[in-house]
Amino acid sequence: MSKKTGTEPTPKEKQLLAAWRTFFQKNSKADFAALEGSEEAVWGFEIKWSDLEAHKGLGQSFLSDMDKCLQSGQIVIEEQFRNHNIKPRPVIRIVGISELNRYHLIDLRMRDRTRFLRFDAVVHSTSRAMGWLKHSAYICNVCGHQWTVDERLARPRKEVEYCGVCLRNGIKKRQKGAKKEDLPDPFDIRMDLETNYYEDIQYVELFDPTCLKDEQLPDDVPTITAVLTDEYVDQFSPGDCITVNAKIGVDHLPSRDYIRDTRRILRLDIHSVEEGFSLHEE
Repeated sequence: MSKKTGTEPTPKEKQLLAAWRTFFQKNSKADFAALEGSEEAVWGFEIKWSDLEAHKGLGQSFLSDMDKCLQSGQIVIEEQFRNHNIKPRPVIRIVGISELNRYHLIDLRMRDRTRFLRFDAVVHSTSRAMGWLKHSAYICNVCGHQWTVDERLARPRKEVEYCGVCLRNGIKKRQKGAKKEDLPDPFDIRMDLETNYYEDIQYVELFDPTCLKDEQLPDDVPTITAVLTDEYVDQFSPGDCITVNAKIGVDHLPSRDYIRDTRRILRLDIHSVEEGFSLHEE
């Protein structure tokens, strides 16, 4: 998330924003109308991959830089929800991902990290719902500048020591001969607790359907940890058969006994979930 300095988007970013606006205008008018009056807090707005792929400028953008594409889409869909007076906070969920992204959980290896893939999966177990600080917010007590910092899940919060605006202004004043005592103090900052953004999450353990025996949930089966967010939290139970579209991430070994342990495990950062097995061979 960029700092709140009012900087203009780049030409590529403007193109992407424009593509999302025309996409929603073309494909989502009926969806927006149906959501007016909804009292949900969060709404997973499902978009079919075939529709996204067919729209000029979006399919390729999603494949080349998924995060940036979704970030631009999020800006536009929040704008559309405001324009239609729709209460829930929208979250874009791309479903029906191409068969080319098909993969099996049991085949995942470290070389697959950062890939966006589609899996059939069975829920083995779930954690309790929890939250995490996704974007920490800060404000400068001197100039009033506000900015946010993107945090990482299950990692130490990033250290923020100074206001960049005051630091730059101080350097400019110093170059013009200003006295040290006349310079703004860039270290006089505080966390804006009311603006901090927290996201609901839940850990689930998934396993490959090929490990099922006579449709019974096995006790001893290799699982992989996945992270559910927002409206997906507390929606699934052990034994549920689902299709997940997820980005492959890396996490620390849960049982590590020293800080700089270099061992890692794979983690699924789930983007969207579909009921049932859509790709698994029966």
